[in-house]
Amino acid sequence: MTAITAATETTLCCILAEVLGLDVVRPQDGFFEVGGDSVLAVQVVARAREAGLALTVRDLFDHQTAETLAAAIGDLAAATGGSADAVTSGQSPQLTFAADEFGDFDDVGAGQQPSDVDAGWETFT
Repeated sequence: MTAITAATETTLCCILAEVLGLDVVRPQDGFFEVGGDSVLAVQVVARAREAGLALTVRDLFDHQTAETLAAAIGDLAAATGGSADAVTSGQSPQLTFAADEFGDFDDVGAGQQPSDVDAGWETFT
């Protein structure tokens, strides 16, 4: 493991622990196994992006440990000017998601589910 990947892994462990309300998350701990869920996944992505890491919700679902996630996304903090200090800055993140990250919702009416997403949705009004 390179120093860059180790720094990314450490940053991800800190983010995961903070979002999950745990004292420590080890690099091999699975996000969902230690209490993560889809709502918390969005928070992890927001914190990672604050820290300059190019992370998507899909990345977190595909690579559920800090160890495998760091290896998959690499270290983009230097390229984007991010810093691990941003994790604890207390600033609210601005999130943008890729158009296809959550499926196609353009033609979905109230109470309907997009055809390309395998999930149950409830509509609250």
